[in-house]
Amino acid sequence: MSFKDWLKDDSKIVLFDGGFGSELIKRGLESGKIPDILNIEQPDVISEIHRSYYDAGSDMCQTNTFGSTPLNLSHYNLENRIEEIIDNALENIKKARPFGGLIVGDIGPTGEFRPPVGNVTSDQWYSSFSTQTKLLEKGVDLWHIETISDLEEMLAAIKAVRDVSKKPLIASITYRMTKRGFFTIMGDSLEKCIEALNNENIDVIGANCTLGSKDMLKLLKTAKNFTDKPLSIKPNAGQPVVKSGKIYYEQPVEEFANDIREMIEFGAKIVGGCCGTSPKTIKEIRKIINSL
Repeated sequence: MSFKDWLKDDSKIVLFDGGFGSELIKRGLESGKIPDILNIEQPDVISEIHRSYYDAGSDMCQTNTFGSTPLNLSHYNLENRIEEIIDNALENIKKARPFGGLIVGDIGPTGEFRPPVGNVTSDQWYSSFSTQTKLLEKGVDLWHIETISDLEEMLAAIKAVRDVSKKPLIASITYRMTKRGFFTIMGDSLEKCIEALNNENIDVIGANCTLGSKDMLKLLKTAKNFTDKPLSIKPNAGQPVVKSGKIYYEQPVEEFANDIREMIEFGAKIVGGCCGTSPKTIKEIRKIINSL
């Protein structure tokens, strides 16, 4: 079945993958190194992580291209290797994909901000996302624009993808919980963001990262009031803890999975995990989905 068939099937809960960067950290990713270059330097490791998520029960997994825009790669002097990085990313995930598993083209933030925080323009965002999309288009089944903290950057990314591709698109913004509700770091409210996304040519509205599962459950309950589109949820495994210079996420897998169960009951169509979640997490969620 296609992703759009899954969306039409009321009985189908789509299971995404879990954290990728945190899995690389477990395997010794050097601090300050961009994970995307490992598509070239350590392809077997990348394929092994993808395979571990598919084997755990993920219906679909993301390419290791979170940072593969020219703007972001330029921070590491890698912008001239973007085609090589993306071609290898596609090859690595294709090696791991089982029959029926879908490949999601992963598009993360550029790392550049508009004034007054930074100097980037919407046209520069658009151009950077467009380059990435054109290189990924040949090898993916659908798209996930994720971990975007500026609504304007999200809208530029959506336009860039839609000018290249007609494949299904999930748009996930990352929020913080404040005393006044859920807001992006740029000050856009959850309601404002969803209302804007309702008017875009996208298939699913999502939220990911920053928030743990308990706060993400609260966000989901609020988000349901603002849209009729399917919702995708990928929380972190609690808040990060730093020990001896290393980052750990200590939320028990069973607690996280139980929160995901409640999200499904409240209408989440797509569930998975972000930072700190693992194939073990996905396996527990798969058990829950299979029991419903």
